[in-house]
Amino acid sequence: MRYFLPILFLFFSSSFSNENDHEFYVTTTNVVFKEEKKTLQITCQLFIDDIELLLKQNNPELRLYPDSDAKKIDLLLEETFKKVFRIKLNQDWIKHKFIGREYKSDILQCYMEIEILELPKIMSIQNTIFFNLFEDQQNILHFKNGTKRKSFLLHSSKNMVSFKVD
Repeated sequence: MRYFLPILFLFFSSSFSNENDHEFYVTTTNVVFKEEKKTLQITCQLFIDDIELLLKQNNPELRLYPDSDAKKIDLLLEETFKKVFRIKLNQDWIKHKFIGREYKSDILQCYMEIEILELPKIMSIQNTIFFNLFEDQQNILHFKNGTKRKSFLLHSSKNMVSFKVD
């Protein structure tokens, strides 16, 4: 009997939990300047259940991993990233191209790219993904140019960072 009560508690506490109850809400985005290709290569890592929840707001039938409609999901991801992830080089907002995505365990990796001739003196990056869903959302941003690396933490009260590129 003494083992029954803790097991019963675990059953009920897990059965009433939301599938998006993480201990923390975080994304990681890497922006890498590839000088030989004259591109900024962008990789964004998102928890699958979080991005599914976001996309389901307007598409309740949508399912990820396995995909209910791969082409529609790609289009929705592309549209979402145009709204929530922006890069400004010097004084101009630059459009990025959505390249694709892949699943890695419980993570969705999305790939984007921007063609540039040279690095600007100042770069600004804004990432507001999930800020409308999770109060505690944090978005980690890494920028890499050769061996130089800069890292930033974005959150709802600071959703953009500007920095000198060297």
